[in-house]
Amino acid sequence: MTDEEQKRVLKRLENEASDAVKLLVAAYDDEADYKKNLKSMKRFTKSVLEDTARFLGGKPTSDSGTKRYKSIDTLCDWIIMAIEGLFPQHCAACDADYVLERSSKPRFRCAQCGGGSHNCPNILREPVLKTPGFAWICSGCSEKFTLEMFADEDEEFKSPTRSAGSLKRKFSFSPSAEAITEGETEEEKKKKKKKKKK
Repeated sequence: MTDEEQKRVLKRLENEASDAVKLLVAAYDDEADYKKNLKSMKRFTKSVLEDTARFLGGKPTSDSGTKRYKSIDTLCDWIIMAIEGLFPQHCAACDADYVLERSSKPRFRCAQCGGGSHNCPNILREPVLKTPGFAWICSGCSEKFTLEMFADEDEEFKSPTRSAGSLKRKFSFSPSAEAITEGETEEEKKKKKKKKKK
């Protein structure tokens, strides 16, 4: 993946976005680290952040208007992951490069960064898919995990091979970020449970 390919994805997003969302997408810097991008995003209003999440396929609020994220940081984190998930990816299983569109509905999402898989024939036929607890990890996160795991042991692993994207993020799974795209918040579950008791 080259910086030029990432810039093309960002330009495409800007062209498809409304004016407010376009400004937020333009604030994302594919050459900056995670902390700098987080800081850039946090200067936008909650409304613009939620609109951007919707534009990228997320559901930051329920149908009743209840927010599905714990903090602005969580929402910004999800937006950063969603943008990076649209950058060109490499599938280690079939050695193919692929790009997902905003409208893509990938069969698997990376358990770490939320990036989507492509329809890789090698992954789809693996018997492990039927294993309870199966979690797919994209090749970028797998590489990052390897780099972090062996960084203290071997000097060779200390510098990432990719210049931007999820390799600049520290591993941190956020259940509330998952709620933005999937399912209900804990608050929504409690409300449903109370209704069922009545």
